[in-house]
Amino acid sequence: MKPCICTREMAEAANRCFEREVYQFLRAWVLSHEDTILLQFEQTLDAYLANDALRDFFINTEYPIVMLLKNRFIACHLGRRVGSVYFDPISGDPLLAHTEQRIYNLARRMDSEQMHVPFRSIHPNKQTDAGDTADINTYPIESEEIRYNSGNHFTSRPANDNVFDENSKRCTAKSEGNLHVLFKHGFLEDRLQDVKELTATMHEAGAVQLQFFVIYSRHSLKEGHFGTSLVIMDPANPDFPRRVMVCDTLLKQLPQHPRWWNHFISEYSNVFGDAIVEIIEDLSHPLQKVNIKGDDPYRHDWDCPYYAASMADALAELVKNNPELTLNGSVSEVHDAMKEIMPDYYQLDLAIKDRPAIQQVNRLKRWKSGRELIKDLVVEISRKSSYEL
Repeated sequence: MKPCICTREMAEAANRCFEREVYQFLRAWVLSHEDTILLQFEQTLDAYLANDALRDFFINTEYPIVMLLKNRFIACHLGRRVGSVYFDPISGDPLLAHTEQRIYNLARRMDSEQMHVPFRSIHPNKQTDAGDTADINTYPIESEEIRYNSGNHFTSRPANDNVFDENSKRCTAKSEGNLHVLFKHGFLEDRLQDVKELTATMHEAGAVQLQFFVIYSRHSLKEGHFGTSLVIMDPANPDFPRRVMVCDTLLKQLPQHPRWWNHFISEYSNVFGDAIVEIIEDLSHPLQKVNIKGDDPYRHDWDCPYYAASMADALAELVKNNPELTLNGSVSEVHDAMKEIMPDYYQLDLAIKDRPAIQQVNRLKRWKSGRELIKDLVVEISRKSSYEL
């Protein structure tokens, strides 16, 4: 990914244009809905437009985000490319227009998560009534847990289901023939049961070719960390894999197992029995920084979904292009082959990129995830639209 080239001055100019457009949009809406607005009270029209009109619009409109995106200028700004965004060099936060941040925050309050633009909003408990982000100094006394919460920053907010769906759509598109990418909601044990059942069904149908399953999933209800696996099955023996390689994401000192190793072992044992521990191989990529409570919140690393999706992509590519390696190659050979097709996180010499470079990659991915959701909503509004987002 190319680094952002937008300057602060460029972003501020674009934001001013956006503010003017939204002002005109809201003014037109208010003048045509004077009998239904709720929050103007004794405010002048200008004060109302500046303070509460957007919230009133969200309250009184069935699909407020959809209505906003019907305005071409608004849609293009919200769905702008990452090269048109200025990111704070310290916190990594994008420089958003004031009303733009309100839009994302108010959308976060809606019942439908489909309207939650990933990473661009703050939790409703940390918003003002108007949809602004509350100053941390206004938090209640003795609210250290709230203050500590890393969701205060763009780069350290957990992904929502829209990000999962985006990654799932891309990864599962690689499924073909005897390659099956299992990228579903649920947990690892669920997916391993799927592997057994699918393999048994293939055996009954007369399949004899080895089957390769790439799994992307959370570990369990108790432990929500994402991980990736490659499970190779012989249809003649659906009860026990031919080979199993598992990938975790947390930083570790190689060749020690990652912190989540016991969860992999437990879930595999629940499905294939205790003997499975003898063949599980560690293919982890130490990409994810371990969060430390003393860190500044924006330094926390919540990008496990992107790391795991990158590993799933790499495993699927290897199965498609070099199945012999995934079947008979050493763990080290498979590991290095994955690095070659994970350029977001590894250099040409296969050395892992430094932390600032990885953070930059993930920052761009986060913005792109929000942009993908907005593009999908625009397409849903009108497939014949000529918006060039």
